Amino acid sequence: MIDKNFYLENLSAFDILIEDEREKAEEVIFRVYCILQRDKIWLQEVATEEEIIEEDAELLEEVEAELLQLDEEYEFRFDDFYQRIQQEIKKKQSNSTNNLEGNHIIENESKDESDNLTDDEMEEEEEESDDDFSTDDYDEMYDDEEDDYSDNDALSHLSEEELDEVTDFILASAKKRFDFQDFLQDFPEAEESFVDEEFLLPVIAGKAFGETDTEIAGVMLISLLEFGYQIDVLDLTKMIAQKGKELGPEILAFKIASDSLNQGAYPAAVIQQISQLLKI
Repeated sequence: MIDKNFYLENLSAFDILIEDEREKAEEVIFRVYCILQRDKIWLQEVATEEEIIEEDAELLEEVEAELLQLDEEYEFRFDDFYQRIQQEIKKKQSNSTNNLEGNHIIENESKDESDNLTDDEMEEEEEESDDDFSTDDYDEMYDDEEDDYSDNDALSHLSEEELDEVTDFILASAKKRFDFQDFLQDFPEAEESFVDEEFLLPVIAGKAFGETDTEIAGVMLISLLEFGYQIDVLDLTKMIAQKGKELGPEILAFKIASDSLNQGAYPAAVIQQISQLLKI
């Protein structure tokens, strides 16, 4: 299945990044190029007749044409990149063949050696093997993973206030899609900010990241109960489903904004980008 949103979101992110951050823009566009090659192979060699959709084929042609145009304009040299990838694949295939042959020889030698060991010698080897990986080694590896995660936090350069600018912009648009004041009556004595943070934003964000109505309702119900609101989970699920239909543009805008921010775009540029989608 071809993911149309992937191409739309990443090409939009590229348009924003290329102005000021060439390196990050290249990361985005080369990812698009790689996924395009994968999708072309799937469409031409893997997909069944029932899975092939004319719209998908047209989308890939349009993306390929756009990449060719960008290649001419910014000299990304996609063809050279493709050739290097092919060379690396062949090299790895060659190494894998050699490794398999070498491993086969080693396995046979190891088997011969183990056949000659006594029971006591085999038991000593097992104990030494168990000691090779200590809890200290595990802790060190776990700490390294945490450090990597921290280093890769793409939003660390942004303050909460800057991120709030984006969500506030999307929420402001969302509340124009329906009678928000009437909707507030479903939450007696609640502040407008409560409905924004505990209902609208979870619906928009949850839908943007592919959560089902039931999954969103399950998390939201706990929060609402904590604030003293008694509501049936089925009724809540229906409310979420309805708002999901009404807030389609905001859901897409949230996904695009999230992807762009994670690629290093700044909130002001992201707001400018999604404002065209939301038409505010």
